[in-house]
Amino acid sequence: MAFYDTLRARLEGMPALLDELPRGYQLVGKVLLLRLKPSLLRHRKAIGRAVLELMPYVHAVFLIKGMRDVERRPVLELLAARPGPHAGPLSQTIHSEHGCRFMLDLRKVMWAAGNKGEKLRLLKLVRKGETVIDMFAGIGYWSIILAKHSKAKKIYAIDINPKAAEFLRRNAIMNGVESKIEILQGDCRRFAKPLQGTADRIIMGYLQDTEKYLPAAFAMAKPRAVVHFHRAVPVRKVEAIKEKVTRISAKHGRKVKFLAVRRVKGYAPAVDHMVFDMCVKEKV
Repeated sequence: MAFYDTLRARLEGMPALLDELPRGYQLVGKVLLLRLKPSLLRHRKAIGRAVLELMPYVHAVFLIKGMRDVERRPVLELLAARPGPHAGPLSQTIHSEHGCRFMLDLRKVMWAAGNKGEKLRLLKLVRKGETVIDMFAGIGYWSIILAKHSKAKKIYAIDINPKAAEFLRRNAIMNGVESKIEILQGDCRRFAKPLQGTADRIIMGYLQDTEKYLPAAFAMAKPRAVVHFHRAVPVRKVEAIKEKVTRISAKHGRKVKFLAVRRVKGYAPAVDHMVFDMCVKEKV
């Protein structure tokens, strides 16, 4: 039975708000994250307890209230938790994906959900001996998987959030790839000069105004490097984003050739998470 139907059956004593119950959720390790409509907020604790009853493998249920600042720290409210001793904060868990394990605290760092297929696609594109720069590495969503399963020679993983960098370091050790990843903490634009002309491949896994980081990516790219440019794009605005990227590249002495444009997932109403693969060349 679907999550919505099962939850509805558990809460049938609730008033006529049953039709507004969430249709889905995000499960990260043993932590379940929910979004609720405003009309349900006064029932949020009851909903949290019902979820725990439905899912014995979940140890805590949190309400997603938003995202804080450029470090992308989730704002969460605890709705329900299973009693008993816990190894760390209730928001801390270990999530497994593609044969890798990721430790994180969901109050301090985000988990990029919905990118599993894109990670596999990227894994197939990385060639033996490449140097990869992950400009928004987080806890290692892309970097750990590439380090463990690809034949990349070196991965520079950058993140502005010190907590994310701390978990990335722990995850690299936990997955046995610490010798392959160099972790750099700070705004990725700070590393444009030290890493100038270094990258065969660059991952720009940030969705808001990602183009403002393109000058740094162009500086770090080798001639003919491939850049994976992620962005939240309103429907029917793909061509406008491509034109904007082309203008920025010309301004910084580069020329881009778009190799592929893919929809990764829905991001918001009438907005998609898109990735633009492009080859970066010197401007002739």
